[in-house]
Amino acid sequence: MTDESNTLCAIRSLVCGWDSPLLDAFDFEWRRGELVVIEGPNGIGKSTLIKTLAGLIDPIGGRYTWGIDPAERRYVPQVRTLDPVLPATVEDVLATGVQRGTSLAGLRATPPEGQIAARLSEVGLRDRRGDLFRDLSEGQKQLVLLARALLGSPKALLLDEPTASMDPHREKHAVEQLRAAADDGIGIMMIAHGSEAAREAADGFLSIDRDGRVHPNDTAEESFHGS
Repeated sequence: MTDESNTLCAIRSLVCGWDSPLLDAFDFEWRRGELVVIEGPNGIGKSTLIKTLAGLIDPIGGRYTWGIDPAERRYVPQVRTLDPVLPATVEDVLATGVQRGTSLAGLRATPPEGQIAARLSEVGLRDRRGDLFRDLSEGQKQLVLLARALLGSPKALLLDEPTASMDPHREKHAVEQLRAAADDGIGIMMIAHGSEAAREAADGFLSIDRDGRVHPNDTAEESFHGS
């Protein structure tokens, strides 16, 4: 029997795509504190799945039901989807992580004292707080977005290749931070293309094959590498 109080998102016969299906219907139960890795070949629909669960794309069929409020979940896109000339400092980017809604109060929201510094320290970028976001390397930008997502005590993170463009040392550190967040009860669902660090840290997998079939697996041994 499913413990609904422990469910972050219940997926039932979900079909993802744009004008036509990319991914066949599948069922999955994502629970609190689970780190789930999405694997599969390039261009198969991994980002489409993440964007669907984030509410950015309507499902073609089936449904998904969140067990938490929208304010308690975060979506982190790939860095290359952001404006590369964004005239904002690292601190400015993090400060938007606690904004809610479109009211003046929400737009003026600021993180609790010390939280920005603490999150940047966790990802090893505390000394870049005043630098322009656009001047960072791609891997550093992704770390800033990760730190931003962790502000405000979220309960679920949807991450589109959060370790892309990182060197092996930064990738390992980022995955360790995500594993620690999951151990603290935050659900993590991330796309990871061939990341051994992510595979070792994962509690489960959504493996997508070249025909668009989604295979929920509980272990790395049952999963497979997309290529």
